[in-house]
Amino acid sequence: MKYTAEQIKGLIESNALEKFYGSWDWRLLSIKKIRSGHNECTMCKKEHKLTQATVVHHIVPLKAAPELAYDWNNLMPLCHDCHERVHKRGAYAEPKGYQNPERW
Repeated sequence: MKYTAEQIKGLIESNALEKFYGSWDWRLLSIKKIRSGHNECTMCKKEHKLTQATVVHHIVPLKAAPELAYDWNNLMPLCHDCHERVHKRGAYAEPKGYQNPERW
C-alpha cells in the first residue's frame, strides 16, 4: 500500500512510522534507489571511499515533508554509519549537558 501524505502525517502523530518503512512500496523504492547508485553510499563516495549502501535517507526529513516520501530526488543511498552521522545518533550523538574533557 502506498501511503498518502495525510496517512504519513497520521503515522507520525501516532509514532508508528515503522508501518511506512515496512511497507512493500517503500521497500521496493529503497531497493531501486540503492541499485541506481550501484549499491554505493553517496557520502562515502564523495570522500573517495567505497562502502555498500544499506539504507535510503530522506534528504528533506519525512516528518518535515511527508509529501516527499516517495520523491526520487529526495532520496539518497547511504551506509549505516553515514546515516547515523547525518541523524547525529549513536557514536555521532551530540553530548548532553556538561562533559568532563579529562575523563579521569
